[in-house]
Amino acid sequence: MIEFCLRRRVTVGMFYIGVVLLGFISYQNLSIEGQPDVELPQLVISSNWPNTPPEVVQVFLTSPIEEVSAQLDGLEEMTSSSTTRSGCQVTLKFNRDTDMEFARLDLNERLSKLRSELPPGASQPIISSLSNEALETSALITLSISGPYDLQRLSDIVEDDIVAAINSVEGVARATPYGIRNKELKIQLNRDAMDLYQLVPELVTRKVVELTRTYETARITLDNREMTVTIANSIPDLQTMQDLIILQRGDQVIRLRDLGESTIGFADVRSLARLNGNPTLTVAVEKEVGANLIETAQRVHQTVDELGPRLPKNLRIDWVADEGKLMQEQLNSVYERSLWCVALIIILLLIFLRSGSAALVITLNILFSVLITINFMYYFDITFNIVTLSGLAIGFGMLVDNAIVVLENTFRLREEGLSPMAAALQGAKEVVWAILASTLTTVAAFSCMLFLKDRLAVAYGPLVLSVIFSLSASMLVSFTFTPLLCLMIRGSGIKGSGRANAYQRFTGAALDQFNRGYTALVGFLLNHKLMVASLVGFAVFFYWRGFTELDRGNFSFFSNRQDNLMVFVRMPEGAELETADDVIRQFEQPLLGVSGYKDMMVRVNQNMASLQLYFDQDMLKTPIPTVLKSRLIGIAQGFAGVSMGVFGITTDDNYFVGNVGMETYNSSIRILGFNYKQLMKFSEDVLARVKRNRRVKGTNIRTIENMRGAQDQTETVLVIDREALRHYDIDIQYLLGFISSNLRLETLTYTKYQGEEMLLKIKFDNADEFDIKDLEDLTVRTADNQRIRLVDLVHLETRDVPGGIGRKDQQYSVLLQWEFRGTQKKADQYKEAVFAALELPPGYSKEIDYTSNLSDKEEENFVFVVLFAAALVFLIMAALYESIIDPIVIMVTVPLSFAGVVWIYQYTDKTFDSTSWVGLIILAGIVVNNSILLVSHINEKVRGIAETGQSLNSAVIEACRDRLRPVLLTALTTVIGLLPLLDDFVRWFLDKLNWLFSSVGLQSVVQQLTALLSQTSSGDANQGLDQTISMFSSLSRATVGGMISATVSTLLIIPVVYVIFFRFKQWLHARINECFQTFEGSTGPSDPVPGPDALLQAPEKIL
Repeated sequence: MIEFCLRRRVTVGMFYIGVVLLGFISYQNLSIEGQPDVELPQLVISSNWPNTPPEVVQVFLTSPIEEVSAQLDGLEEMTSSSTTRSGCQVTLKFNRDTDMEFARLDLNERLSKLRSELPPGASQPIISSLSNEALETSALITLSISGPYDLQRLSDIVEDDIVAAINSVEGVARATPYGIRNKELKIQLNRDAMDLYQLVPELVTRKVVELTRTYETARITLDNREMTVTIANSIPDLQTMQDLIILQRGDQVIRLRDLGESTIGFADVRSLARLNGNPTLTVAVEKEVGANLIETAQRVHQTVDELGPRLPKNLRIDWVADEGKLMQEQLNSVYERSLWCVALIIILLLIFLRSGSAALVITLNILFSVLITINFMYYFDITFNIVTLSGLAIGFGMLVDNAIVVLENTFRLREEGLSPMAAALQGAKEVVWAILASTLTTVAAFSCMLFLKDRLAVAYGPLVLSVIFSLSASMLVSFTFTPLLCLMIRGSGIKGSGRANAYQRFTGAALDQFNRGYTALVGFLLNHKLMVASLVGFAVFFYWRGFTELDRGNFSFFSNRQDNLMVFVRMPEGAELETADDVIRQFEQPLLGVSGYKDMMVRVNQNMASLQLYFDQDMLKTPIPTVLKSRLIGIAQGFAGVSMGVFGITTDDNYFVGNVGMETYNSSIRILGFNYKQLMKFSEDVLARVKRNRRVKGTNIRTIENMRGAQDQTETVLVIDREALRHYDIDIQYLLGFISSNLRLETLTYTKYQGEEMLLKIKFDNADEFDIKDLEDLTVRTADNQRIRLVDLVHLETRDVPGGIGRKDQQYSVLLQWEFRGTQKKADQYKEAVFAALELPPGYSKEIDYTSNLSDKEEENFVFVVLFAAALVFLIMAALYESIIDPIVIMVTVPLSFAGVVWIYQYTDKTFDSTSWVGLIILAGIVVNNSILLVSHINEKVRGIAETGQSLNSAVIEACRDRLRPVLLTALTTVIGLLPLLDDFVRWFLDKLNWLFSSVGLQSVVQQLTALLSQTSSGDANQGLDQTISMFSSLSRATVGGMISATVSTLLIIPVVYVIFFRFKQWLHARINECFQTFEGSTGPSDPVPGPDALLQAPEKIL
């Protein structure tokens, strides 16, 4: 194939021109997304039942929905929460191979059968892919709409124009408005009239709902056409409502107008929002599953821009949050850092090869490899996200390895006097087996990552495929296009060309001096093999102990946003909206006249309020955010009896008082069971024991799985005196009906008015003034017409009730949380000790919560994959070399490379997270590449010992000298190509540049470089970008540390290990020859080294 490509140059050229064209076309059509979604696919069912105790919501609303949902195919996990404020929310997580469209249809069909059985006052269940809280915090885009209009006019504009337009955009799942005022149909009943006619509000509600009922459809035939008939009613006007007959007794007709009044009004304000002090409405936009994040965001921008001329003047639309823009910044940062990787590799090639054309060959090799990879990704429908880009970025150094080996070997043959054609052909053929072995081992190591499970597979699976595609493409280019380009090299860096300039002579002399020093060092080590073996054993043992002490276990794709400042206030249950607004204004007013932040968003609900300060990139680089945080904490310290928190920007000075529900804890254990009260008792006992540890700072019991938790409440219970009932001969059902008719001051349901679905509110006209104590003054009429005060039959009690009830897989679920002061490793050890000591009775279970950390099973999964990758690499090398000893010698590099990983993490004091484990898997495949290259050449030299008369040590030293340049080049290109992705290096590099350029008065140059490279400084407002570069850093840190250690080991330790194993290798080959008598000679890497008889002819040379 190599010779064919060299002779058919036009054919090869046209092929790669086609690769370029197809690559650019494929790139334009690739789906670009953000970070991989590590969570299971899910559906969320939500239903509101306002002002209903959590126990009642759980029994009559949540449980029926759970029973229906549990029958779905592919269901992996089901969790639910029942609260007074939000009603119920059931989250269903499915297996990754579940058809979610079918699952949604199946769930909707099952819920449709349940809707008629739900309790009155509960809204119809809504199916979505995100919870309301997740939508607020994880929306694709959040818009803020404000202007000089009243709230109702603003609500009409948002609902009729903006939301309707955004919902029609391709890729948008839904656009949800917050803070709008909806119309409602109000019916105010007169209590005296209801008592006069002896009616209850339920009867009025039923009659109004019947007026708007939609009856079952039927199919008829008309004019030979089959048609569907639907009988749907709608209230045409208020007069029809007033004339509605509620009850007819003989000739007496009781209409609605006899009982009260009907009006069209607006719902009470249940939430407020302000942007920079001005009233505003917000719209949260959620994208469809699988939709292109960036393209969807761009289409939303375009739709809103086109909508602008049709909207009223002076209407202001602010883009509060835009994940599409943030993702574009992440991609741009990856592109820029990738270009820096390529630039550094080119500079390195110019230093070592001293030829501009040689550097161009390597650059084209990278370009074609990447374009072929993009074609593969498009063909196999792999999205272009941060992880796949990471695979390409970290692979740049590895992409050039094969080309460098071919190019360097061709250079060496050209320096020995061969013609360009002969050098290109022979140079590629000599390294075929070495390149094939190194590529196969690397691909095999990456392929082992396919054994990762669950979220690890989703997170890192795309990286595996992108690297495998790129390495395969690199090998193809190295054998087809690189030899052809070598014919074009006319550089003066080749020895004997007679055209070397001063730079080339200087670098050549420096490299020759380095080469001589290296060969002398190898000779010294070969004469002190015992010392080397002892040092290697000590290093492996020392760094293994160090690995056990590393702080490890974090999951790289979990992070909390720290790029904004937030105040969260939780009021006591029952607090009015105005009260919560008054409290948050104490924080808002002092900041209105202050500069230093981009926007200030305030949201107020009945019993909670929040203030959020947004900063741009430049603002976060100043001390202003920290100063504002201190000022807000000072204001918060002036309140008493209110739970609140001030947090963000930094984590060490967050302020919390009371039960805010947004505190962060580094340790948590979940307990599940079927008895809620007993479960709470167990939880309190466990936390009481946990508090005894002096390192435990705070504890919390979380009963529901939402961002803000739930606050315990008190409720008033009306207790019936059954002895009194028997004394007065009153039927209990009659008494309950009487109490219900007087307590039900307000009934909420939905109806249709003029074809529009509208909230129906039926309430007594004195509902706002009615007090629970007024019940005691009511009188009950008995069967014998005796009037008895209600206070003689009942009494009121107050008791504590939970603010919410959480369940998991239809069991009650409680999350125990605490903050352990110490390293994450110490916190995990204490958590595991508490978990192991926790004994529960039958019917209860316990789980360790692994949201931000790796679970034990996940860490075991990583260990298995690393060991399996190393074993697979060994098997491939043994098969290619037809030898057991050579792979053992080569594999010595693997544990020595892990020593470099431990060293770099100890030196930088970083956490060994999940991406660092991926770095270990990568190392298992790539660190042996240079060892393969070196050992293959040593074998070639040793096979010529009988002819050349060299000693074994001399042959090994000569082979090391020949392979010094390619080994250094491949290792340095891999390491230096990763340095722009290593954030520690970027900061160090910028500091040095700042010092260097400032000393010569070129501060502007370093400022431009800083703006280009320093995308992840502490002032970056893009938290997703911080997380992306953090992942890059973890992956690069492990690879760089391992490659440095592996390179030193390859150049210095592998020659010593080879000589140590030489005698055993000869003995083993002799025994194989005796057993099989088939080992008479071969070609390629399987050629044996000289047998014992040949070596005995010159024993003094070998020894």
